[in-house]
Order: sequence, then C-alpha cells, then structure tokens
Amino acid sequence: MKRFILLFSLLCLIIFQGYSQRNYLGLSFGSSLPNAEFAKKSLEEDGGYALNGFVLEFSGAYVLDYYVGVAGSFTFSSNPPDRQAYGEDLKNALPGPLPPDVTLDLKVGNWLYSNLMAGPLITIPVWKLNFDFRGIAGICFMMSAPQELYIRAGSEEYFESRSGQTVNFAYMLGTGVRFNVNSSYAIRLSADYFHCRPTVTVDENGIVGSITGKTSYDMDVGTVNLNIGIAYRF
Repeated sequence: MKRFILLFSLLCLIIFQGYSQRNYLGLSFGSSLPNAEFAKKSLEEDGGYALNGFVLEFSGAYVLDYYVGVAGSFTFSSNPPDRQAYGEDLKNALPGPLPPDVTLDLKVGNWLYSNLMAGPLITIPVWKLNFDFRGIAGICFMMSAPQELYIRAGSEEYFESRSGQTVNFAYMLGTGVRFNVNSSYAIRLSADYFHCRPTVTVDENGIVGSITGKTSYDMDVGTVNLNIGIAYRF
C-alpha cells in the first residue's frame, strides 16, 4: 500500500509539474513543404510549381484551465517555384513549329503569404513537457509568384507579365511539444498542416490563359510546416 501511494504521488508530481507557467509566447521557424495543386507541375491542371520553402511563426496560447485554451498565430511563408520546369512547360506550350532562333527569358519570383489565425488549443502537461494540439483559422494574405516572360524571335519580341494578391480564408491543424527548460523558457517543436484556396488571375490573351481557357482559377494551397523555436512561459 505504501508503495502504491508513493508511486501514485510520484506520478501526480510528474504530471502536475507542467501545470505551472502554462501560457506562452513563441517565435519559431522551419520548412514549408507544399502539396496539393500548389506543388503540382502542370499548366493544364493549374499547378503552382511550388518547391520547399521556409516559414516564420509568431505564436502564443492562453490556457483557460488545465487542458483547454486559446491559441493564436501569425506566420510568414515563402515558397520558390520550380523555374526550370515552369519555363520548359511554357516553351512547350508555344504554338509551333518554333524558329530555331527563338529565345525565352523568364523571371519568376516566390510565392509569398502571411496568415493571422486563432482557435482552440488542448494542452497535456507531462513532467517538463507540454503536448499541444490546436485547430486555428483566419485570414491569409497571398501574393502569387510574379513573373516576366520575354520571347524573342529575330526582331520580333513578345512580353507578358503576371502578378496578383488575394485575401482568403485559411486554416491550420497541428500538434507540438514544448520542453520546459526552466520556469521562463521552453523549446518548442511543431508540425502543422496549412490550407487555403486563393483565386489566381491570368491573362486570357497570355500563354497560360490560352492553354487553360480561364481568366482565373481557384488553387488548393496546402503545406506541411515543420518548425523549431523558443517560447516564453508566463
């Protein structure tokens, strides 16, 4: 009986040690791994040609009781496109046969987007760890990858440019673990799935517009964000 009481007391001590300093404010960074149409390399399927990028996140949580709280997040992400694959697809989409002196000069920037979201949090403290589960939603400000395309054939030159900005609904589902170094700071690891569906506009007289027959299309933008950072506990 004494051993049972001792083991039970030790278990309670391990579990409830994490209850203090449950709220946090954190800064983290990591990789943004694209999927869905965002990562697809196809003009006909409205692909974004996105490659792995980076994400920077300011996050925080206020725990209302032992397990349930409210989480907030502001993220900034950037994903470069696969410029080589995109350029080859554009060149192959040109009506042919092409003269041998045709040159294609393509300049493409990065996909840029920032998000402001909030939602419920469940946290489970165990010893010096906090296991966090959150589902947050809010607004995504996205800038599509700007591009400039020059096609030259002798003295003839064709120029096309494209850029755009959208504001959309977005959500993020994820989990994380905080290792409490001391009473004030913790190391935070997190993995989140981000999703939004922006409307991307194209020039109906341009190459992409003539191929797809669209002036705009909705793209599924999905990423898996893997972050590491530091959190201030309070």
